[in-house]
Amino acid sequence: MEAPLDRAPSGALAPWSGLNCSVLFCDVAGFGDPSRDDEDRQVVRDVTYGILLSALAASDVPPADTYREDRGDGALVIVSPAVPTASLIDPLAGHLAVALRRHNHRASTAVRVQLRAALHVGPVTPDTEGLNGQVIIQTARLMEAPVLKTALAETGADLGFIVSSFVYDAYVAHLHGPIDPRAFERVTLTVKETTTEAWMYLAGTANRPAAPAPRSPDPDGPQGTTVFSGDVQVRGDLVLGNKITHNR
Repeated sequence: MEAPLDRAPSGALAPWSGLNCSVLFCDVAGFGDPSRDDEDRQVVRDVTYGILLSALAASDVPPADTYREDRGDGALVIVSPAVPTASLIDPLAGHLAVALRRHNHRASTAVRVQLRAALHVGPVTPDTEGLNGQVIIQTARLMEAPVLKTALAETGADLGFIVSSFVYDAYVAHLHGPIDPRAFERVTLTVKETTTEAWMYLAGTANRPAAPAPRSPDPDGPQGTTVFSGDVQVRGDLVLGNKITHNR
């Protein structure tokens, strides 16, 4: 596995400058939780990078077509316009979900990885310090969406994947693979100065809302009607409510 802090040289992005690149942000939910110590966080970082890089490779995203920056609790990945954006949804999201489920199935709470991922498309420009582009800001806002954070906390999902409306309309809506476009939920989010719509997908949910318990009959409520077919003799009020008999 590549070292987490080893990123592609800044010159790698130059040929794509100003072109519409796929922008993928990943972030570990609760990375700085006080219940984790530095050793736990190192394990989480190693696992996260291992899963991310393996998923990119399995999705036929060549390292030469990516530029990556470490963000401490996650990563920013810029993918060349030569790579179809659809591959960063399906199969990438599926590979991420399977690997996260496999890890979390055996992991303790301290090193469990809940991953938030956001995907958008737009022009990116390198500069002497890194990257510039409105699309990077917009993708970061998607990843910080309160609705996504709440959904992960309430469901215990391994993966929360959120895409811009453009990505959904242009790519997700036309998927015909294992990931069903209908599994994405349309959401509205407000983060800082940004208010926008997006589409959210959860995988590996552990805590699903319990089905409502069946209601017990109300002994004081109105009684129903019992219908009998055939020759039936009823002696006394053994059956509550109205009795109707249909003779054949």
